[in-house]
Amino acid sequence: MKNRFKLMTVLSALIFAVSIYLAGCVNYDQKTTLKEDGSGSMKIHYWSGMKNFSMGTALGKFEFDESKAKDKYKSGNTEVTSVKVEDVLEDSTKHVHVELTFKDINKLSDAKGFDGAKVTWKDVTDGKELKYILLKDSSAAKQMGASDYKITYEFTMPSEIVSTNGIKDGQNVKYSYTLADLGKDIELTTVVKKSGGKFCGLFGIMMGTMIIGLAVYSQKKRKF
Repeated sequence: MKNRFKLMTVLSALIFAVSIYLAGCVNYDQKTTLKEDGSGSMKIHYWSGMKNFSMGTALGKFEFDESKAKDKYKSGNTEVTSVKVEDVLEDSTKHVHVELTFKDINKLSDAKGFDGAKVTWKDVTDGKELKYILLKDSSAAKQMGASDYKITYEFTMPSEIVSTNGIKDGQNVKYSYTLADLGKDIELTTVVKKSGGKFCGLFGIMMGTMIIGLAVYSQKKRKF
């Protein structure tokens, strides 16, 4: 009886160790299109090797079942419009594609799938600032081979980019990391011009004043 108990304990410990190891074995790609009012849309793609699914359809916080994946990303703020799970036999990988829309990016973490991020979209002196913080995940960062798993985030901003700590391409900005980088918080920051901002308003007033002035001057000149 004692030997059986010891065997069960060892097996439980082994299963737990394997589940912890597999938790971080996922590549993740997220593409976000953001509007000035904070709403927008998103495409998420994550994948892992089929050999990692001997213990179910979940790898850590990532679900590889369509209905469960949908539940992860839906909330009162987000609407999941599409979920697709597919096996790619060429390289023996399993992929999940999620498409969704959101009302307010500030409330993104209302959905469980975004509980590892802290997001703010607010007015600043230079315009509008997006701050997307990937929260520290020590267990994922310490996984064996963590540096082999890629994490990429791409944002299409609503107006011209003023400054960013990512790689800028027009109104797009991209960030690339690996799981090993999650040993600390990662801050993704981008500031864009605010459409219809103070400068534009002041320019409009100046132009209006000049036009009125020219009209008055023209009328006076005709009288003479």
